[in-house]
Amino acid sequence: MFKRFSTPPIFFEADAGATGGESILTGGDQGTPGSEGQDTNNAGDAGNNPPEGEGTQNQTPGWISGLTSDLRDNELVRSSQKPSDFVKAALGWKAQLDKSIVRPEKDATPEQVAAYRTAMGIPAKAEDYGLTKSEFASDEYIKAQSELYLAQGLSKDQAGAMHEQTLKNMQDGASAIKAANLKARTDTEAALRKEYGDKYEQTLNDARNALRRFASPEDMEYLNVTGLGNDAGLIKMFANIQSRIGGDSLLGGGRQGNAGSEKNEIKSRFPNSPQMWDT
Repeated sequence: MFKRFSTPPIFFEADAGATGGESILTGGDQGTPGSEGQDTNNAGDAGNNPPEGEGTQNQTPGWISGLTSDLRDNELVRSSQKPSDFVKAALGWKAQLDKSIVRPEKDATPEQVAAYRTAMGIPAKAEDYGLTKSEFASDEYIKAQSELYLAQGLSKDQAGAMHEQTLKNMQDGASAIKAANLKARTDTEAALRKEYGDKYEQTLNDARNALRRFASPEDMEYLNVTGLGNDAGLIKMFANIQSRIGGDSLLGGGRQGNAGSEKNEIKSRFPNSPQMWDT
């Protein structure tokens, strides 16, 4: 069993393995001569190594004995039964490295960093990502995401794919909320009709009248956007408010000539809401 060796982090191009997908340890053909006729590179193979199948599995190849001790103990070297095997593996490794894109070291020059980013497809500026705009992606959002992608070193293709998936998730979430609100509206209407029977329309009108008196346009929008306007408990609460405060005779009209008593009644009912006293 071979051990996996750590190497400096590198990025391979998409066609790095197009030459047959060979790795360092599996590259080359076992036993194939390196040239026509006699394989001079393997002149010592026959004398130093026993024939295949005769106890070679756990035996150190003889050609390794001429190496220094630090190299003899290297599993990459020990895995090669002949010198030619090791050379072929090394050449395969070099072919892959020649096609790779190596991440610059910390002390790399600006030119080296720029060359690396160009090879990786990383734009020079955040706005060069050209992210798609939508109802869920404002100009501020696009700018912030582009700067984030650039800081993280994402290629243009990577950033675009991530951005499109994010927009899809937003759209799916909005659709789910819309469907949930629609179901809540249907369920609430059915429950209130069952509870109030013939008085359903009147109860709903009472709730709406009370809401219009006290809610601002922003409040109305909030109830619509969040779906809280379909909450049965909230509807019944506003209907009760309307029944308790009465109609226009209490707030803004009725009982003409008795404004003083009407104002006092409002004060007594809403002591903590002085803005209503002059209604």
